Amino acid sequence: MKKNTKILLASAAGIVVLGSATLVLVLTAPQPEAADSGDTSDSTAELFSYDADDVSKLTITNDNGEFSINRLGVEKWGIDNIPEENANSTSYSSVMENAADLTAKQMVEENPDDLEKYGLADPSAKFTVDFKDGKHDSVTCLVGNKNEGASGWYIKLADSDTVYLVNESEISFANGSYLDYVSLSGFLDEYDVNEDVISRLRISRKDLDQDIVLDKLPEVDAEVENTNVYVGYEISSHNNVLADDEADTGILYGMFELAAQSAVVVSPTDEQLKEYGLDDPFCTASMVLNDEVVKVEIGNAVYAEDEETGAKTDQIIGYYGIMQGADIIFVFAPDEVPWVTIEVDDILYKQFLTPYIYNVDTVTFTNDKNESHTVKIEGDDSDTATFDLDGERMLNGASFRSFYRYLLSCYAEDIYIDELTDDNKFIGSFEYVYRSKEDGTMGNGVDKVELYSSEEDLTCIIVVNGEVRYKVRRVYGVRYLTNFDALLNGGNVQEDY
Repeated sequence: MKKNTKILLASAAGIVVLGSATLVLVLTAPQPEAADSGDTSDSTAELFSYDADDVSKLTITNDNGEFSINRLGVEKWGIDNIPEENANSTSYSSVMENAADLTAKQMVEENPDDLEKYGLADPSAKFTVDFKDGKHDSVTCLVGNKNEGASGWYIKLADSDTVYLVNESEISFANGSYLDYVSLSGFLDEYDVNEDVISRLRISRKDLDQDIVLDKLPEVDAEVENTNVYVGYEISSHNNVLADDEADTGILYGMFELAAQSAVVVSPTDEQLKEYGLDDPFCTASMVLNDEVVKVEIGNAVYAEDEETGAKTDQIIGYYGIMQGADIIFVFAPDEVPWVTIEVDDILYKQFLTPYIYNVDTVTFTNDKNESHTVKIEGDDSDTATFDLDGERMLNGASFRSFYRYLLSCYAEDIYIDELTDDNKFIGSFEYVYRSKEDGTMGNGVDKVELYSSEEDLTCIIVVNGEVRYKVRRVYGVRYLTNFDALLNGGNVQEDY
């Protein structure tokens, strides 16, 4: 309670008079919390209004340093150390409009005794607008504290002590960095399916035993390839196993849609490259696009910080990187750079060999005792097809098709490219010999699949055309033998494993 409210008044008239005077004093007294209040009026106040076309330069000074946005031509702006091709021209235009024409949410106080409460005794930022051909005098604004409740900043003109409150959206540029004007996307033109050809993709990474290399396969008719499935790329670094067209999309086309979270350094020095792990990148992804090499290099990880202690945590929230064509260090979100974590098994095409049954002339089956039988396939559909076993008898069509589906059901679970040893016992094999047509458009000759046991991890090793390629569950090999016997002896063929 204020001191003068403790006075004992003797008359009712005195109470009325003093009460009225006290009310006036309360309503007109200065408010020490005014700079922190979110309570503002709706009245606006124009600080200055010029045409952005008359501006020649905007100079911004704050804790990030000082930089200038200079006019380069009609509606064309630039910052000296940002190459034009790497600049975000849209950002320039919007900032120049705001800087040339500034209206406050309200006039807060004229000639206050205390500028410190508005943060204007020692401003956090300032900006100066210069005009071409001396058309107008330069204008300098000082920026103070932020009013959180009103979503605005206190500012004043350099030659006046009148304090204004300006919307954050109109003045935020004053607290920014020149890096805010770096383009964070558009490193490559949009992929054109009719014009662009990615012939090779290579991923080099320090935690890989060998590079992952994808090479484009020739585009041919699926029927010509004797298969009912077509894929676009093979993993040539790993015995030419097929790559999954669904799984490899991100690593093949990711550079076309690559976008950074932020820019860190423009034209980095050797010391800065080393600081961010880009003197010797952890990961390099390079693709041959229309016979030209394009690459992105990834360095150190960016870790999240504990909100209370500020200490770094184990959570990776980004990676420092450089995209070819931009001499700039960026921060990329983890999902923008899949090359950093992709494993070869992630892009493996699981259904590795799927010849269409009526493109096959013969299939020769061999078991673990090296007993072989050959089935001759005649006909082009299920109604007319026959299956001749060793030229001696016809097999039941439903049973053979069931056994054939079992062969195709083999899904590779892991790439395996080690050499076979004496411990890997032969389980069996099946060999497809393809039909030929008079025009010679069909037929790759022969495909042979061999199965070997791996006692170490109880799996089955798949060898395709003499090359060790995959591992699957051991039960696939075991059931192959039982189904082989069932086919010959009229038993029940099981298609699952």
